[in-house]
Amino acid sequence: MSGSLDAAYSGMIEQQRNMELIANNLANVNTTGYKRVKIHFEDLLDAAKLQAAAKGELPAGETAASSLGVATTGFTRDFDQGSLTPTGNPLDFAISGDGFFKVQYGDGKVAYTRDGSFQIGVDGRLTTPSGYAIDPSVSLPLTWDDMKVDGQGGITVRQPLSKEEIAALKPGDARDGKRVEVGKISLVRFPNPAGLTSIGQNLFLESAESQAPIDGTPGVDGMGGVYSGWLEASNVDVAEEMVNLTFANRGYQLNVTTYQTIQEMLRKAGELA
Repeated sequence: MSGSLDAAYSGMIEQQRNMELIANNLANVNTTGYKRVKIHFEDLLDAAKLQAAAKGELPAGETAASSLGVATTGFTRDFDQGSLTPTGNPLDFAISGDGFFKVQYGDGKVAYTRDGSFQIGVDGRLTTPSGYAIDPSVSLPLTWDDMKVDGQGGITVRQPLSKEEIAALKPGDARDGKRVEVGKISLVRFPNPAGLTSIGQNLFLESAESQAPIDGTPGVDGMGGVYSGWLEASNVDVAEEMVNLTFANRGYQLNVTTYQTIQEMLRKAGELA
């Protein structure tokens, strides 16, 4: 019955891994732009019997479809849209629809994120909370207010007039500043975003599975729109994750019971031998 023990043991290990994954999803329920991860299982067959069957050497009465339990085939990230939450902070940006922000990751690399909670770096450029500048660069003047983002990602702010500009004004001219363009938000999308490689800090790198990024303009050719003063929430559904956690815990307990029962049967069989 060693195969039965192996099957029950594999069930415990994989359900524990499942619970760890669910716990991580729940831990990130309030992480801006977080995308939940799913685990995938497969039946674990006896490789030796499969090879014997392929050679016609399988003993009579045995089947090649003898299972040794369960194994993880991999993990996929669910890039479904998270809800948009208003923040009132003009430096917060949210994508509604398809697309990722580009950031300069260092060593000439470009990383991608859905987390638009940007900040102003020491050089005036917009950066991620970890200090990575967005790409293409957006630089803000020392003094500004009333940031606006148009439908194609163009960013403008109102900048105070200089003394010379004020002196040159004519009667009736506006004196509350001038609008200047400080940069443009561009987005990229991927043929298979589930294939992106997560590197932490809400950042992803392209991979062979994701395929090459497709550059685009917000709101054009299927690219999502960009909104200032909003953030995209995590797409973790707490109710769904709690249901999954309950099933994973039940599966783990059943495999523990199975393992203990088989051990007891083997012990009794040993006593009778």
